[in-house]
Amino acid sequence: MKTFICLVLLIISISYANTQEPATEQNNTRGAFYLHPFSTYSGMAGFNPIYFTVEIPFSLSNSLIIRPSYLNWSRVNDKIKAKAFRLGSDIGIRRYLAGKGEGLYLQGQMGIFYYNHSFEEECDELICVNLCPFCVIDIPQKSIWLDAMGYIGYSFKFLFIDIGIGLVLGISTENGHVKLLDTLWPDLNIGIGILF
Repeated sequence: MKTFICLVLLIISISYANTQEPATEQNNTRGAFYLHPFSTYSGMAGFNPIYFTVEIPFSLSNSLIIRPSYLNWSRVNDKIKAKAFRLGSDIGIRRYLAGKGEGLYLQGQMGIFYYNHSFEEECDELICVNLCPFCVIDIPQKSIWLDAMGYIGYSFKFLFIDIGIGLVLGISTENGHVKLLDTLWPDLNIGIGILF
């Protein structure tokens, strides 16, 4: 009976301590859904992006990051028509260095996408890149895109900004040819979030 009473008192004291937790700490252990406003704005510039980040905290130090994206872009210039399509998601872990669920963080993520780019006519590589900035010429035209990225960033829980760099590998869906991008792939993200 004494053990049962001690257990009940322990549960009550833990519950009371949790209710006294500061509101900011409680907010920082909630999940967040971030929109990427610059990707949305760039939709007015000729392509249709969907790009967002979901953060699911494990603790005040670590969060699961899921970053799905969709890109469908086309452009006609003189006689050449260019198209780019990408659909998939990244998944990774965000580590807050101060252990407060916000502030400076490091993030590692890996992604898998279906990727397709095409040109209606053959064009010089420089012209192709200028015509289609979303066409990664070195990756097979129809491929499975794999990436491994590392980021450093800062989060206020309702807002984050990060910059990253990583490797991109393309595996052709037509002939199985594997191509590693010759240069490191840069990325910059700004997200505005709502808690859930």
